[in-house]
Amino acid sequence: MNIVIVGTGYVGLVTGVGFAEQGHEVSFIDLDTSKINKLKNKDLPFYEPELDKYFSKDENFERMSFNADYASINWNNVEVVFICVQTPNNSDTNSVDTKFLESAITEISNIKNKDIVVTVKSTIPPYEIDNVCNNIGFDKNLLTFNPEFLREGSAIYDFFNPDRIIIGGLNEEKINKLKKLYEGFNADIVTTDPVSSQLIKYLSNTYLPMRLSFANEATRLSEYSGANLKDVLRGIGLDSRIGSHYFRPSPSWGGSCFPKDLVEVNNFYNKEELNLPLISNIMNSNNEHLIWTIKQLQSLKNNNNLKKIVLVGAAFKEDTDDLRNSPTISVYKMLMEMGEEVIILDTEIELPDHNNISLITDITKNSLISVMYPLKNDMNSKLVDYASKNECIIYYPWS
Repeated sequence: MNIVIVGTGYVGLVTGVGFAEQGHEVSFIDLDTSKINKLKNKDLPFYEPELDKYFSKDENFERMSFNADYASINWNNVEVVFICVQTPNNSDTNSVDTKFLESAITEISNIKNKDIVVTVKSTIPPYEIDNVCNNIGFDKNLLTFNPEFLREGSAIYDFFNPDRIIIGGLNEEKINKLKKLYEGFNADIVTTDPVSSQLIKYLSNTYLPMRLSFANEATRLSEYSGANLKDVLRGIGLDSRIGSHYFRPSPSWGGSCFPKDLVEVNNFYNKEELNLPLISNIMNSNNEHLIWTIKQLQSLKNNNNLKKIVLVGAAFKEDTDDLRNSPTISVYKMLMEMGEEVIILDTEIELPDHNNISLITDITKNSLISVMYPLKNDMNSKLVDYASKNECIIYYPWS
C-alpha cells in the first residue's frame, strides 16, 4: 500500500520504517524542516535498538520519502494515513493538548481524495474524540483509531511482533482496509468502536505502572520485614495468574507515556459520580517510592562514610536515550536540593544542564554508585572492578 505517516517521533518513525520493511511505500510528514533534512541524510533523531538497521537499508530507504509539508505528497495514490503526532499534557489545564492532532486532521480534511483511511495512532482521551472533530468540523465516522503499544528499547521488535492489533472505527469499509494492511501480522485483531479502542490503550498504560508500583511496594515491605526481595518476587511471579513479566522493582518508573496517561485517566470521570481508589493512587505510590529510593541512597552513603553519590544511567530506562520523566533526573534534582554531592554517569547521553561524567574512571574514590537500571555490554563488570579498587560501594535499586 501507499502510506503516509504524519509525525516522525518514536511512534511515527518506527511504524513507517516497519511498513517500509514489509514492502509498502511510505511518505513521512513533519513540519520540523531540520528534522526532515536530517532524515533525508539518514540521520535519526533518537536512539532505538535496530531502528537504524532497517532505516538505512537501501531498499527500505528507497521506499521512503520525507516531507516538510502536506503539499509535497501525491495524495491521489495514498491509501492510508497514520497520524502519529504528540498529544502532550497541558500543564495549565492538566489535560491533553490536542492542537497538533487537530492541525493534522484539518490538513488531511482538505485533501480531495476521500477514499483515504485516516487513522489516529496518537493517544487521545475517549471524551476528546467528539470535541476534536467538532472543533474542526470533521465527521468522526470517517476516522479510524489504531493505538500503538510500542515499548522504547524494543519498539522494532514490538512492531513486527505485536501482542494484539486494536482497530477502532464506525466505518466498516475503512476498518476492513486497515485489517488488510495488517494481514501479514501474527496477532489477534480486535475491532471495536473509537471510544473502546482508546480506553484499551489508556487502561493498558494504567495497569502496567500499577504492576510496577506493586513490585516497588513489595520492595519496601520486604526491606522493612527483612525478607529476601528476589525470593519474594520470584515466589509471587511463579503463580501463573500473576507471572514474572514486567514485575521488577525500580528507583521509580517514568517515561513519556505512563505519567501523562495516568493523569488523563483520572480526568476521565467525575470524582463525585465514580470512585476509583486503585487507579487514582498509582501515581502517589510512584512518588512515594521515589522518596524512599532517595532515603536509601542517603542512608547507604552516610552509613558507609562515602562522599558522593553517582547515578549511573540518565534515561528513564535502559536501551533508550529518552530523558522524559527520567527517575534518574528526578533523584538527581531532589538530592541536589538536599545539599548532596551528586553526579550522573552516562557514556552516551550528554547532559549540559547537570553535573555529569562519561567515563567510569572519572568517578572519585569513596563514592556510592547507584546503577539506575540494567546496563548493557560489560559496563557493570567494569563498574564492579573499579569500585573494588577505589573504595566505592555499588547499589542496584532495581534488584
